[in-house]
Amino acid sequence: METEAERHLRSIAVTFRAGVIAALLLPAVWLLRDVLLLVFASILAACALRAAATSIHRRTGLGTGVSLALVGAVLLVMTAALLWWRGPALAEQAIETGRHVTSQIERITGGLEESAWGRFLLGQLRHAASAIRGLTGSVPGFAVSVLGIGGSLLVGLVTAFSLAAAPGTYVSGALRLLPPCWRPRGREVLSEIGETLRGWVAGQLFDMAVVAVLIGSGLAFLGIPLAFTLSLIAGLLNFVPYVGALAGAVPAVAVALAQAPTDALWVCLLFLSVQMLEGNVIAPLIQKRAASLPPTLTILSQTVLGTVFGAFGIVVATPLLAAVVVATRMIYVEGVLERKS
Repeated sequence: METEAERHLRSIAVTFRAGVIAALLLPAVWLLRDVLLLVFASILAACALRAAATSIHRRTGLGTGVSLALVGAVLLVMTAALLWWRGPALAEQAIETGRHVTSQIERITGGLEESAWGRFLLGQLRHAASAIRGLTGSVPGFAVSVLGIGGSLLVGLVTAFSLAAAPGTYVSGALRLLPPCWRPRGREVLSEIGETLRGWVAGQLFDMAVVAVLIGSGLAFLGIPLAFTLSLIAGLLNFVPYVGALAGAVPAVAVALAQAPTDALWVCLLFLSVQMLEGNVIAPLIQKRAASLPPTLTILSQTVLGTVFGAFGIVVATPLLAAVVVATRMIYVEGVLERKS
């Protein structure tokens, strides 16, 4: 029978081995950080696709594979129809929105140039902008990055559909990397993370749709031009909690400010009202199906991942945090702390 001293030594040995493995894996994780983020984004998309396919399967009795193919076909048809119906107008309105935003930036810049603190602030902003340009490179580098985004999007979509088609295969493969005694608990953890991500993605998609409809209706009622494009931007950016809501308001306020200052004020009130409704009504519904995340922790995760990975890190920060919270609760809190007590 194992003595207390032997159990203590075995615990130290296991901890030491885990530390060595983590130290060896960290450089690889850092080198492959962009790929790992793309994989996680593909997992998010796969959760949404699988949930939609499962819903169709339950309602129609069609096979899961057929249901998934039907989901893909519907998405393809909807995208093609949107591009055919509104594609040229959307492109034209996006350019017009960019012009409005640029003109307002120039107007604000001119006002800041008139004061000492404004010139200091502009100097700091220009320094930051030059640093960003240094990181992103010149026009050829931008062209390469655009091609890279297109390739990453294609790889992500293929990966998402592959994961959604046969999730059990990939889960079983991942579990085989664990010792046999850990596999049942590992399956429970992965299942809980999957449920959390499915609930979060479904909730965010519903949230985006509601915000887009409310913002679009409000902008049209206020007589703000480019209402459809601005509402689409606001809805898409609302996928990112907190940060996306602020970023989505900027183009609409800029367009309204070009029309009249009072219109800009009304647009600000519109976005504030929609966000209050979203925070008090829609967000609690989402949290019932996903992990409830403290706002401070969410913003901190967005800041950290945004600093390390850029804009893509901000996009995936919240669902990644939800997955980490679930894993920490089930593996460390329930599996270690509560078991010891």
